Amino acid sequence: MNRRIRTSVGLAALSSLTLAITLPGCAEHPKGVTGEPTIDLKNKDLQANQRIIALETTWKEAAADPARLPAARESSKDILWKGSAPQILRQRALALLMTDATPEGFADTRKFLKLRLPTETQWPVVVDICKVIEQHAGDVGGAWKDQTASLVRSYARKVPVPPDEDRPERSALLLLHPGRDISAIAFGVFVHPAESGAPAHPDDFVEKSRQAAWDLMGRIDPDGSRRTALASGESSDDPAVKEINRCARELGVVPITGSELAWMHTIMDEKDKRNTVWWTASAQAIASLRPDQKSGLQLRHIEPVRWASVNHSDWISAGREQLLTELSTRLTGRRIWLKTEGLGQMDEKSKETLKDWSAQLAWGDLLSILVLDEAIHRPAVVAELFKQAAQDMADTTTEYGGVLWAAEQGGAEVEKNGKFALRAYQPRTTQRKDDRTFIAPEEQFTDSGRSLAHYHFHVQSVNNRDYAGPGRGDMDYAANHGRNCLVFTSIREGAMDVDYYQRNGAVIDLGEILVGN
Repeated sequence: MNRRIRTSVGLAALSSLTLAITLPGCAEHPKGVTGEPTIDLKNKDLQANQRIIALETTWKEAAADPARLPAARESSKDILWKGSAPQILRQRALALLMTDATPEGFADTRKFLKLRLPTETQWPVVVDICKVIEQHAGDVGGAWKDQTASLVRSYARKVPVPPDEDRPERSALLLLHPGRDISAIAFGVFVHPAESGAPAHPDDFVEKSRQAAWDLMGRIDPDGSRRTALASGESSDDPAVKEINRCARELGVVPITGSELAWMHTIMDEKDKRNTVWWTASAQAIASLRPDQKSGLQLRHIEPVRWASVNHSDWISAGREQLLTELSTRLTGRRIWLKTEGLGQMDEKSKETLKDWSAQLAWGDLLSILVLDEAIHRPAVVAELFKQAAQDMADTTTEYGGVLWAAEQGGAEVEKNGKFALRAYQPRTTQRKDDRTFIAPEEQFTDSGRSLAHYHFHVQSVNNRDYAGPGRGDMDYAANHGRNCLVFTSIREGAMDVDYYQRNGAVIDLGEILVGN
């Protein structure tokens, strides 16, 4: 199926529509049509073609009287801005807007599209905007290069189809920047967002452009190697680039997603002296690792490495196969509960065992699971988890979640002279979707830079075993935020099943924890 041809008819076909205008007084108007274009255009009860006629009338009147051109432009922009308006009407609004080829008109249109594209949800309209940018990519002076940041923000959004290599944003970006690959273009937006067209006001456009650029590179550069190479060759004094270089040099990792980028920035904030101490200890622990142990390291592995270097040095000296054996021995004989709710039609059972995923687990993954398994079997930690689970069960408006730390790094100490700490987080009132959704509040991310893992509960009922494991939204959370994740599911009175999951889809059932144990 040639999706590109089928979905981009807006500019080609609609631009050639005859301006069939029914002028006031010339004929009887269809039901509901007043003949007053401004009124008819805003009437949502009219059919899309009737509203198109009204919009075309405003442009025909502007052609006869240039003083009406600003009003015609505003009519098109107003329709194009409204994502709820009929798609064909919005496509026509864009086509008519592009008929104003005056310098001031083009400049205003570029500014408008730059603001609209990043949040546009009607796919044919995305295609049409990208086609406009393609058509003007070679304009003298390169004025349309100021669409780069907006194109990257749009491209960073995941869509079911088309695949990344066929995205219209990609085509437009490559035409705007001949001779450069998408990684270099996206990295350029990250390093120089304002120069790439990100509006300075409001300020969040710059930050959103940077995060989107990093998210996009996370898809096309999943291991961070391309970014590391680009960052090492970047002469900019930009603080964000310097942070990435330092992270790669001293911790051996770079953030993969935009959320991880913010995470890295948090742990580099030296206003909190604990960050400085943590960073020094973590860098020393990473420096002691062999190359085979560093393979596949990500930001979420750093704190487990630091913790193990202090509390379980034998794990730090062990190789991958030794850690795999250690974990396998721990899990042998534990009672596990496989998730049965939400499986696809082709799935016979949920894959949640070490055997299912052992080949996809890096040394850092295995170490992290061992550290977390150590934590969740501490009696005081178990008691606190059941206390939080009971609070969640009593609140049917949302799920609850929290963060697991090494005791000296944050949270609330739950055992005297213990090694681990917990802190529960409740979604804000406006973020409470339903009893099967946990939306982590922003402070959960800003507080947890030095944490071991994020967790949440599935305790909608005492017997919730069908949901014993992460759902699709939970897996997206792990992928987008790059955290080690745990979900605790109520199995029966006094028993919860524990599942570990991470960004590559791996889920390991760690068995039951029991109240009082």
